[in-house]
Amino acid sequence: MRFLFWNTNGKHDINGIICGAIIEQKANIVILAEYKDVIEDLLYNLSLNGIIMKMYPAIGCERITILGTVSNVRQSRQSRYYSMQIIDDKFLLCGVHLPSQLQTDENTQLVAFQSVVHDIELAEQESGLISSIVVGDFNRNPYEEGCLGAMYFHGIPVANDAKKLSRTVLGNAYKMFYNPMWNLLGDFNYPPGTYYYTGNKEKNEFWNMFDQVIIRPQLRERFVEEELRIVIKVKDQSLLNKNRHPNKSISDHLPIVFELKEN
Repeated sequence: MRFLFWNTNGKHDINGIICGAIIEQKANIVILAEYKDVIEDLLYNLSLNGIIMKMYPAIGCERITILGTVSNVRQSRQSRYYSMQIIDDKFLLCGVHLPSQLQTDENTQLVAFQSVVHDIELAEQESGLISSIVVGDFNRNPYEEGCLGAMYFHGIPVANDAKKLSRTVLGNAYKMFYNPMWNLLGDFNYPPGTYYYTGNKEKNEFWNMFDQVIIRPQLRERFVEEELRIVIKVKDQSLLNKNRHPNKSISDHLPIVFELKEN
């Protein structure tokens, strides 16, 4: 099963590129943030190409749109910042678009992170599923507190360590996620991230890996590592500008794709 995530930055004329990306990447499940185009037109254009998708209900979440070819999908918990869906009664998918550092302070942002993690654990208990996938725009890098900290997503970069399932801090056990996005950080492979920002803060990485997928360690053996990638071109159209940064006339974020092997 193949997944595509993209923060489309509120563009109203992006369906053609999304449709091309879905076809090219052979995506079964598509998670979109800030999607403002006409979903009916997207679904119709996909059907003209032999791809029958439907939009999954996400009552209570306006920041995430999820669609796919899978018919057995049930809505789970929803909030302003996430949409959870139970896919084929096999795993819990949580699409997120968490608060931006440009719009709120760090402490408030971390409160939102903690709230989502708490709700994921409740949804896991309610569904009896332990195979959870969280994908979306985290608005934090993998090495920052909200993504790595034990009280938050606890996204560990090394699968063998994450397979311990939890880690005890001051007598409390915290469940872990495995975060494969660490493997895409840095400039040995292009691009170095999914979002580019130049600011006047004292610390600035320029490239950020805000768009991520993290999985429960139980899914690691099904995760196809060579299929995790950042998309920089759809068909013959580059998503980058002349400086090789995300082309903001399309979106200020780059899409990511990944794959899980079927059981």
